[in-house]
Amino acid sequence: MKLYYYIDTGHRVGLDRLRRSAPVVKELQDRGLDAVMLTNDFRAGEYAKEEFGIKRYVSVDLVRNIANIATPADRVVLDTDDVSRSLVSDMVDYYGKIVRFSDRPGAKALDGRELLFSSISEEEGVVKCDIVAPRYFDESDHTLGNVYFWGDDDYECALASHLQAFDGLDMALLEGYYFFMQYGDELEKGFEKIYESERYDEVLKGAKRFLTSSPQSALEALAAGSKPVYIGKESTPLVLGEKLAKYGVPVLENFERETIERALHENTQYAEEVLERDRYIQVADKIADFFEALNNGNFYR
Repeated sequence: MKLYYYIDTGHRVGLDRLRRSAPVVKELQDRGLDAVMLTNDFRAGEYAKEEFGIKRYVSVDLVRNIANIATPADRVVLDTDDVSRSLVSDMVDYYGKIVRFSDRPGAKALDGRELLFSSISEEEGVVKCDIVAPRYFDESDHTLGNVYFWGDDDYECALASHLQAFDGLDMALLEGYYFFMQYGDELEKGFEKIYESERYDEVLKGAKRFLTSSPQSALEALAAGSKPVYIGKESTPLVLGEKLAKYGVPVLENFERETIERALHENTQYAEEVLERDRYIQVADKIADFFEALNNGNFYR
């Protein structure tokens, strides 16, 4: 028996879900479970290996294609909202039970046969959680000044149209993992400095103030004490910004220079206690307990 853990990734959706779920996958693998991470592209799997120590990963382009490698005796976890209610029902019928992570308001678990995690949904039976890798809770010296991170994806090169918003703000840019070659040359027009994506952890934890349009990166900066500011973009659901606002993170709805400058100088009170360093362990425990009944007490064997 294997556990296949599918995570929605790629150059159009970024790595937010991978950063959330990779600590859980690593924990399950470290416990001796034959867990395989499934990503939409090979590069995401390579990132998971290099940055999170994931031992096994395979590329799967669509959720439906999981059935090409998984049998009814295997177990499946989905970190994606790219599934219909009927597809979830079909997968439950095929695998017996599934685990799913959703960022949709009103997401519901399928009556006892699905374990649903969400930091958004308020529905009964949904396990609420935000997962941040434990390394972001370590103390850091915030000596790198103000940094902006768009996210790992910018297939349409949309950030280039917002450069005027950062003009004169003494702002550095942290590049995204999927940014095109030479894209940084164009972005230099709006930023004092460009950090390559390979320095993600160092820059996020070392920033004096971390501005980002990535909801997951905002949570990581919150854990690291890097005073995040979230700037929404059209491709990201508004509800994710609303969640961050509840944690005390300033949420900006657009790329207006005056608004960004004002946020940089505000004395913000953050709610760091909402994040727990060991939350990924608790999630791994719940996944194991949920599948235990299907395996007659032999989930890890």
